[in-house]
Amino acid sequence: MTRRSLCGLAIALASLAAAGWGMPAVASGHDLQDSSRWSWLGEQGGTYWYVPPENLQAFRWETATPQKARSVDDQTVWHIQHYENGYIFGPLVVKFARIPRLCQYLIGSVTPDGRVYISFNAVEAIPAGTPSLTTGFGQMVRSDGQWTFNMQMASGSATSQVTHWAFMRQCTPDDACWTALPGVNQSVPELLAECGDT
Repeated sequence: MTRRSLCGLAIALASLAAAGWGMPAVASGHDLQDSSRWSWLGEQGGTYWYVPPENLQAFRWETATPQKARSVDDQTVWHIQHYENGYIFGPLVVKFARIPRLCQYLIGSVTPDGRVYISFNAVEAIPAGTPSLTTGFGQMVRSDGQWTFNMQMASGSATSQVTHWAFMRQCTPDDACWTALPGVNQSVPELLAECGDT
């Protein structure tokens, strides 16, 4: 590349960066060292998060048929009940198609700049052959004017694994998702109640 074309490329990249292209949408005016910017996640009874219709697809892989990963829908609902200094806590329910629902508890962190890491821990006996250890990482990202958890998750056991990514969206009692979750014929309260969260 010539010096002139490199200069043009640098100017183009600088323009895209200035416009925020390729970067997660981060709220301006916030101190990126201040973990309290995400405290709203656990305020006033906490927040609820679900998988929208366009992100239900996950893939399940088994050691018995390693070349045949198959598509499986995954509706997961989180109830972030508590936030403290960048850490989040709360119950959740996972409902894979054709697999009994799983009751779990999330323990995770959200850094001031919006990076997310979550461990999803079983709170009941895991059915044989069901992925049991689940971790997720991602980024808080603006989508359609709302904050989402843009997550990548993986679950695994000795014989089966599931991988899934989604823009986890917030659901409130005023939203359609509250009474009719995508992929399951249940409301948010009904699904969470199956695991004891009322």
